[in-house]
Amino acid sequence: MIELNQLEISVLRAMHSRNIYGAKHIRMEKVIHSGFPSHLRGDVKKAIYSLIKKGFILYAKRSKDAIQLNLNKNEEIKNFVSQI
Repeated sequence: MIELNQLEISVLRAMHSRNIYGAKHIRMEKVIHSGFPSHLRGDVKKAIYSLIKKGFILYAKRSKDAIQLNLNKNEEIKNFVSQI
């Protein structure tokens, strides 16, 4: 099973609470500015790129700047989000 750090789980929670799956997408900057302190914005961006590499987040088809949660990993995302 893949292990995620606390910041990656927080990013997943921020996107999962807005139901950003499938046809919906959100700009990466909006996720970075959504409730995270300003001194952690660089770390949040690194966490997003890490989640993209792990397959939890996908680039939206419309833009490289827009992202969405991977619908195929919906159950895993729910498990991570409900841990805390």
